[in-house]
Amino acid sequence: MLGFLAVIVLTLFSEIERELRDQLARNSAYTVYVSEFVAADHAATILRRSYEEEVMWSGRNGLDAIKQMRQPLVSAIWNHSQTISLLAFTNSAKDFADSVDLENPPMVWLLSDEATIQGQLMEVSLSDKRTLAKVRTVPPWIRRELSMETAVAAPVEMIEPFLLKGFINHTIAKFTSIQDVERFVADVSAYYRAEKRQVKIVSALEILKNLERITAVQRIVRSLIVVGCGIILSLTLGSIAWLEYRQDAYLLALLKSFGTPSLVLLIHMFLENLLLVLVGILGVLLAWTPLYKLASPHLQIIGLHSAAMPAIPAQDVLIIVLACLAGVILSMVPVAIGLRKPAGLILQ
Repeated sequence: MLGFLAVIVLTLFSEIERELRDQLARNSAYTVYVSEFVAADHAATILRRSYEEEVMWSGRNGLDAIKQMRQPLVSAIWNHSQTISLLAFTNSAKDFADSVDLENPPMVWLLSDEATIQGQLMEVSLSDKRTLAKVRTVPPWIRRELSMETAVAAPVEMIEPFLLKGFINHTIAKFTSIQDVERFVADVSAYYRAEKRQVKIVSALEILKNLERITAVQRIVRSLIVVGCGIILSLTLGSIAWLEYRQDAYLLALLKSFGTPSLVLLIHMFLENLLLVLVGILGVLLAWTPLYKLASPHLQIIGLHSAAMPAIPAQDVLIIVLACLAGVILSMVPVAIGLRKPAGLILQ
């Protein structure tokens, strides 16, 4: 029963932590957004430097982690009247760069979620120049990080003259761990501070740090639960072992008088208790699947919508087994003291 209680609590802790991390990943908690406004008088210098920085950040953090877009201060015109944002993409924005055909002119994209025009060619105006843009859906990271529902995306080489009049540099970095987010934020802050450039950094780093602190507290609580179960188990087994020894003291003394060593009797009682405990733990592990299926509807009520049954962490199982083993060993202390009593005194 103590093992079953420990398994339930520890597994639910792990499930809640996994669910929380999954929700944070889905909600861009591990994404860092860096934006820099560049005025026209510094645009040429910063634009050239931004190309080098894009390569630098990709080299330090991985090609798939960094996406960079540059937004000129001019807008595109669609449907002769609708003003929409204009974005310049490079190779880091693989949503667009992977679709470039080297044998044909660069593709201009009209980003819109309107289902009726997907895949069509639409006319857009870039300043006083008209061009055809192919319609495609808005990538989730543009909608989420840049807050754009409609935009025109074109290769940076094509609209570089617009960027020289001033632009906003967008850098989106997506990671999978708190350590990577913290390292990137520290690197970006130090770099732009050294460059004496003002950038805006948006991240959920403080929330992630709080999550790490909660996780650390959870580890302590989990350890206390296991230790508590081990102590209760050792006290229970100790009481039972002592009562059993008092009940069988005459028989044990008789066996000692026949020449059976006290160590053999102690090992016999140790193996008996150990077998009982291990059978109990095995019963918990075998009963976990049907019991979880019975409890699953109630777990969904509190928000744990797991598609599959969470596995019992191997580390937790090992801790429970070690705690039970320690409890069995501690339970042998009163028995070992009792076996030191002379057999003749008991028989007399």
